[in-house]
Amino acid sequence: MIIFKQQTNMRDRQRGVALLVVTFALLIITSIAAGMILLTNTETSISSNFRDQQLAFFSARAGIEEARDRMRNVTDNPASIYIAGTIPTTLPGTGTSILYILNPANGETVAPWNGSVSTSYPDTEICSETTTITCSSGKPNLSTCNTWCNSVTANSTYAASPVFDWKWVRITLKQNNSFTTYSTNGASGTASQTCWNGVNEQITSCVLPNTPVYLLTSLAVTPTGSRRMIQAEIAADKLTFTAPAALTLDGPGLVASAPNSNPFNVNGNDHAGCGVLTTGAAVDAVGATSAIDVTTMANAIPNGRRGNYTGLHITSPQPDVYNVAPSLPSNLQTVSSLDTLVSTIKANVTQPVINGIITPATNIASPGTLAVPQIIYVNGDLTLHGNITGYGILVVTGTFDAGGNVGWNGLVLVVGKGIFNGNGGGNNSYNGAVLVAKTRDNSGNLLGSIGAPTFNFSGGGGNGFNYSSGCINTASNLSTYHDMAIREILD
Repeated sequence: MIIFKQQTNMRDRQRGVALLVVTFALLIITSIAAGMILLTNTETSISSNFRDQQLAFFSARAGIEEARDRMRNVTDNPASIYIAGTIPTTLPGTGTSILYILNPANGETVAPWNGSVSTSYPDTEICSETTTITCSSGKPNLSTCNTWCNSVTANSTYAASPVFDWKWVRITLKQNNSFTTYSTNGASGTASQTCWNGVNEQITSCVLPNTPVYLLTSLAVTPTGSRRMIQAEIAADKLTFTAPAALTLDGPGLVASAPNSNPFNVNGNDHAGCGVLTTGAAVDAVGATSAIDVTTMANAIPNGRRGNYTGLHITSPQPDVYNVAPSLPSNLQTVSSLDTLVSTIKANVTQPVINGIITPATNIASPGTLAVPQIIYVNGDLTLHGNITGYGILVVTGTFDAGGNVGWNGLVLVVGKGIFNGNGGGNNSYNGAVLVAKTRDNSGNLLGSIGAPTFNFSGGGGNGFNYSSGCINTASNLSTYHDMAIREILD
């Protein structure tokens, strides 16, 4: 009995231990579950915030891309601010030198020039970049955009669904040292325009072939308040083209005839033109790609007219017709490279492609001007007669028939069938460079190798072909823009 009583007492003392253990275990499990829920909520919040920040970032990029596309010189884009003439042409603070593209949500007022109302999404960055506009407490303080800025609205052509959250994009010309005290060649206090010379940015006059550098600044704010500001520096793309001669007849088996007119000439000495006064090294008057083709072209020139063909390798009285094959640029050496060249031009046309395959396209509605050169692509034959002067780049994949007072300032590429039939008699000229190359058969199929080009020019008159690096550089500015730098601004 004594032993039994001791065992009973021990059991009594152990009563409730299991409950404590279970309770403690439940507390631990509950704590772990609560911690997991807290971590999950935190991760969800972090993911949501990150997603919202990314949405704001890429919305700001979308604003940049709309602005960049609308800056293109394309006649078939009704949203083009280039065609509308609203792209700034002066540095900030001088006239309407700032253009805003506004993208308000339903019921919003977006007025970046008005810093007195925070809900108008003021442009706090512009006051950090220039001292030539009216600012107060680091914000612009104009009630209306009519002193130093202009504005247009976002275009539905670019609208996504749902609409992106960018609020505005500012377009300005870039000025040197925008973020510090201005200095130009050691002269402090002077702001100068920054230009693109085809290789890098520089502080110089933006006279062609140099082109302006534009500064695009975009602000995006999401409905939950995420805010991102992106800034990009852009400049016009340029076509890579080096002219071997004023007139290049690219390919073996050349078929050629030349006019008997005394005023007709082909000159490879660099001529000023198309707004460019500087000149460079001379090229050949006519470039062929074999010794046989040099002889063919030289024999096609009437006696007494050979002195009218002057340029880099002139040895009077012989005409400057030279074999340029050893120095031919790589993009002019093969069918595929020539096709890539004209395809690049086709992707940058400033007006719809002209299809003249069945019936030759006659004349061109908008051949361009010095101020607004065009990039024109004719998919087939083209006939130009009358008084026509074109500016820019002209590509003809079929037969190019030019008669009368027809001329062009820039580049003419007859690449495809490779047939240039000229009938002069007027006084117009081709200033820049002309290339004739046969890369396709009569059905439009690519050849395996470059075929025989055809150059038949009769009449003559005062017509001629003059090499002009200035006209080539002017024409080589494509309708697209490339990013040279992009950064995020923490405002």
